[in-house]
Amino acid sequence: MLEWGAVNEGDVIVAKGKEDKGTLLANNGNVMVEGKEKSMQVWLKEVFGWSSVQTYVFAVHEESGKTLSQIREEYMEQEKFIVE
Repeated sequence: MLEWGAVNEGDVIVAKGKEDKGTLLANNGNVMVEGKEKSMQVWLKEVFGWSSVQTYVFAVHEESGKTLSQIREEYMEQEKFIVE
């Protein structure tokens, strides 16, 4: 999604329903949380205390208020019309 420009380096990602936040990094899609680089999957598992988590469903783009899943769906739908 970074390559598409749907989200950008420095965007803040919030754990859905929580106050925990991470800053999106450009090089690999990881997040910076409290000065530590973590994969979004690892970070969200820590936040929720779960053994697994649907990353795109539980990661919310702070600026838009949309989950990464919603952003991805909207982008794919937009691209579908451009291709057709």
